[in-house]
Amino acid sequence: MMDVNGLKQINDSFGHLEGDRVLKRTAEVLEETFRDSDVIARQGGDEFAVLAIEAAGHCERTIQTRLFDGMDSINAEQSHYEISLSLGFARFDPRNCTSIEKLMAKADQAMYEQKRHRSAPVMEMATSA
Repeated sequence: MMDVNGLKQINDSFGHLEGDRVLKRTAEVLEETFRDSDVIARQGGDEFAVLAIEAAGHCERTIQTRLFDGMDSINAEQSHYEISLSLGFARFDPRNCTSIEKLMAKADQAMYEQKRHRSAPVMEMATSA
């Protein structure tokens, strides 16, 4: 799960067209970050969910690095504000099966926990297993 931080302030300061541009550019970064086999969905507002099918070398840190690089490229395009993401991860454990709804709830909880503890407007990551 991920949330675009500060989208309301961008909408309020620069207008909803600019906020829409931020969402579109964020979606492009997600498409560049994840593989065709992964599922990317906008949950609504400023939240996105991704179901990343595990593969060797494709872990949370790899995802985080790719997202950082992509968001850095968006921020380099303009100087009026900085776009950042709050991230929450949950991993499916085949030895302890759970529903997709429970996994999403864990990831959402991890994302909001990370968001509550953010001290600076930078991209950070929280995990929940």
